[in-house]
Amino acid sequence: MTPPATSTDLPASTEPDSASDHFSSLPQVVMVHAYDHVYRLLRHAIVSRSLAPGTRAIEAALAERLRVSRTPIRDALRRLESDGLLIRTGNGSLEVVGLAPSEIDDIFRIRAELDRLVARMACKRGTADDWEEVRSRVQALTPVIERFGISSYEFSQAHEAVHAAIYRIAFAPVVARMLSERLLGLVEIAGELSYADDGLDEPVVAQHLELVDALASGSVKVAMAAADRHCREAEAAAQAVAPS
Repeated sequence: MTPPATSTDLPASTEPDSASDHFSSLPQVVMVHAYDHVYRLLRHAIVSRSLAPGTRAIEAALAERLRVSRTPIRDALRRLESDGLLIRTGNGSLEVVGLAPSEIDDIFRIRAELDRLVARMACKRGTADDWEEVRSRVQALTPVIERFGISSYEFSQAHEAVHAAIYRIAFAPVVARMLSERLLGLVEIAGELSYADDGLDEPVVAQHLELVDALASGSVKVAMAAADRHCREAEAAAQAVAPS
């Protein structure tokens, strides 16, 4: 009989030789506070199903596995429980909860509406220099994909950095920060759902460059159509790899 999954079933990519080694592997633009790093790493493992539903999340084992102190692990588990990605069982332990199909549908509905708004605002406000910066971030996805794969935590963070840069163009600084803190996580989860398979036959960088070109075109109609297409492609990719 196969034993139940435990928190030590983390993928090898989430076990650096040291905590500093893992940080050094990330693109500099997506360096984050240690607490956020641990939270996002574990959330990525759950969303990508590297930590399967039913896996027990044991604080001490996770701290040892990730070679960090128990304090950021405890904080991450609290946040993941609040997110609904962990549930406390009758004996008090925490277990991973998978996203239901209806929840995945809702994530992409929210993303579609948000993408349309961002496209409209960014198209009106972006400068040539702004879009060159975003293109450079998109181009930076290539070495990340080659080294780690599109299902990796590293790619997830680099991909999130692209969309965060577009948010900063679309909205005033305070609003962009608020949205990044409160809503960009949904965009990140949507990306993790879409890019959960390293064998996905999708031209990821080319798709994002096409989106940026449309946003930079000056045509709101072209920008919003490209945003809609980008979101549909992402949702189709997520559905293709979603468990039945």
